[in-house]
Amino acid sequence: MVPIFFRKLQMQNDLCQMRLGYLDIALERQLFDTYQQAIVALDGKDASVTFPHGVELLNRPIKSKNFENTEQFYSFFAAHGKSMLVDVFTAELGLLRWQKSLTNAGPAHDKKKIFVNVHLSTLFSPEWEQLLGKLSTNPSQIVLEISEREGLNTYSKAEVYQMISRIKTMGFQIAVDDLGMGYSGLYTLSVVQPDYVKIDRQLVYKIDEDAYRQHMMHALMEYWLKEKVSVIVEGIERQEEVNFFQQCGAQFAQGYWFHRPEPVQ
Repeated sequence: MVPIFFRKLQMQNDLCQMRLGYLDIALERQLFDTYQQAIVALDGKDASVTFPHGVELLNRPIKSKNFENTEQFYSFFAAHGKSMLVDVFTAELGLLRWQKSLTNAGPAHDKKKIFVNVHLSTLFSPEWEQLLGKLSTNPSQIVLEISEREGLNTYSKAEVYQMISRIKTMGFQIAVDDLGMGYSGLYTLSVVQPDYVKIDRQLVYKIDEDAYRQHMMHALMEYWLKEKVSVIVEGIERQEEVNFFQQCGAQFAQGYWFHRPEPVQ
């Protein structure tokens, strides 16, 4: 009789193989919903005055029995070395759907920044190079969001700097996403030298009630403003948070207080 341990191990292996096989189906059938969430400009004089600066494209896998939620889907394939494949596919799919949605949109859409999530390692892949050759969207409209959760230990500082410089020369801008969640935040900033930083919502939530985070944020904002790095505050859900970051001098914000994600039609 097979011991319980080995039966459980076999079940885990079967589940892993089933999930890996599902990725091929999801990509072939485009089993993703594409959403856009507005990024608005903050006006320090009047909290009620905001205007769209751009949108972040969010590609969420259609619900299936294989994964409980979107985060589990992306985490699983990242852990199995599939980040590049998923990144390139969802970036192309999201931008294509965005372009199609412009058919009935006004000219203001042509000036919006489009924020696209991508891992740093994806920028070094041949699949990414192929995507660049097919883009119909002007690179000057696109901001590549590089997650801070992915460490930079895979590449040398010179390699990263060379890649980022090349990307910027093509017209793209760079944002460091999830600032405050990773272990290498300051080092990431020094290597990537982004055009935008996105402050993670965990640093934002009820910051008006936390003097320590307030002092830290004032110091960081002073540095970013001096270096002419634009700051996007993520996850804003309360007027008090809006007030604090306006007073700090943050230029942009994103969160349910302003706009919830909407389907890209």
